[in-house]
Amino acid sequence: MEILSRLITVLGVQACVFAMATAAWPAELTKDYLAGTWGIGGAPACGGAATENITFRSDGTFEASRGGKATATGFWHLVENILDLHMVSSPAFFDDPTTTADDALSAFAGKYDYYYAKAMLFDIEDNNFRMVANMNNAMRGAKLDRCPKSS
Repeated sequence: MEILSRLITVLGVQACVFAMATAAWPAELTKDYLAGTWGIGGAPACGGAATENITFRSDGTFEASRGGKATATGFWHLVENILDLHMVSSPAFFDDPTTTADDALSAFAGKYDYYYAKAMLFDIEDNNFRMVANMNNAMRGAKLDRCPKSS
């Protein structure tokens, strides 16, 4: 009987976690919501010299950039809160400028390849959201804020 009680408790906890997670994204999370330019790392990333941005177009294409220079381009697809990204990029662009741990990636400058990333979007609000993405067995989390439209 104790095993049944524990099983019911575990399943109940999982159901509560799922209910809370699904309540964290709006019912209308659509391509129209994502369309636009987002600062990766929060609002200060919009337009900074060394910051990252990603622009989602309503036709299903996107472009990532750092400091105004394109770092990846490709196609995106959204189903509920799961975002698939198919892109062409250079490993050199994955070099994080804030650390020297991955400076060896700069040796790949000018070499391009196909990459796939899957991200889960959550904490979705009108002009910002958080995501956790997996690409090549590496996880990365980020907060994205909608950048103001340029005139």
